[in-house]
Amino acid sequence: MTEELNLSAQQAEFEKVQKIKQSLNNIVNKKSKFLFCVPESQNPAASVYEIYFHATIVKNMGYNVIIMVEKGDYAIPNWIEKELTNFKHIPMSDTKLSVGPEDVMIIPEVFTNIMEQTKNLPCVRIGLLQSVDYMINSLIPGTDWASFGIRDVITTSQTIKEWMELFYGQGKFNIHTYNVGIPEYFEKSTIPQKPIISVVGRNPNEISKFVKLFFSKHPQYSWVTFDPMLTKSKPPQAMRRVDFAKRLQGNFAAVWIDRISSFGTFPLECMKSGVIPICLKPDIMPEYMIERDENGNPVKAVDGAGVWTNNYYDLPILAGEVLIKFLDDSITPEFYETMNKVASKYTQEASEMRLIEIYTELINQRINMFNAVLQPVVEQK
Repeated sequence: MTEELNLSAQQAEFEKVQKIKQSLNNIVNKKSKFLFCVPESQNPAASVYEIYFHATIVKNMGYNVIIMVEKGDYAIPNWIEKELTNFKHIPMSDTKLSVGPEDVMIIPEVFTNIMEQTKNLPCVRIGLLQSVDYMINSLIPGTDWASFGIRDVITTSQTIKEWMELFYGQGKFNIHTYNVGIPEYFEKSTIPQKPIISVVGRNPNEISKFVKLFFSKHPQYSWVTFDPMLTKSKPPQAMRRVDFAKRLQGNFAAVWIDRISSFGTFPLECMKSGVIPICLKPDIMPEYMIERDENGNPVKAVDGAGVWTNNYYDLPILAGEVLIKFLDDSITPEFYETMNKVASKYTQEASEMRLIEIYTELINQRINMFNAVLQPVVEQK
């Protein structure tokens, strides 16, 4: 009986080692799967675009990439370039999809429920943090991502990393940062800009209130147009991002009203397009508006990269002041140069290079873990 138990234990140990060897072989030979969870968004969202951008980079690295969606009737975003959405899309409820220790699942902050439901899966799970507000809203008090076994985090700025370490503790998570890249089609156009102001924000009421206050303060500019950045169709619809860029390039300024954004790509899109952003500072100052010393410590806010204010009611006044300078042709070349300098740090090429580094590091981390488990077996031989 004892001999049979020993043989059974040896067989179980042998099978375990073989599975680990197979997983190691799969990840080394790029046979592992990368599963990117994507929330459905009817309107263009930079956060969703960015997930597809990550997925495309990993696909180009040679791995099998699958997009995990909430529902079977998920509509692939038509506002994202088709070359970034050419993936198999599978509902998260699909029971036929199996994952192994060599596979990797990337879960955005809005999917805390997915983090909890997948905590017993053998795959690597990585938290993708783009919005602090969404992260907090999806967590119940007293929990964080470590509660679900997630230790690796990818986020879009050093500022968000510092925020996470402040509230959840330094060293608790392995946090990887990168700069979001703005597509090249946002480059400044040669077409003359018109006295039109783009206006973008989360709250339609705040946008409407801003426009009304602008005309109340500046009735002499009743001929100024505010562009909501939607299609000309009836009813208006969201534009493809490339069309959004073309429209933006023809306007001379843009107003951004967003208190909860943790990064915010729209001001960067404006700067790259040579359009003056007039912005309400969000609760977390965007990384691109912060100057840091040689040690990475924040020193001061960037001066001249658009017009920024803490007070919502300053926005209509500032928009009028910028309009006057635009009509007088008194906006200095240095002002545009500062915007271009800031935006030039956020290219998709640089973003891709950094993301390749991050995903390679995560893969090597898993390979090292497999080798560490197998090492005692090798030494016994």
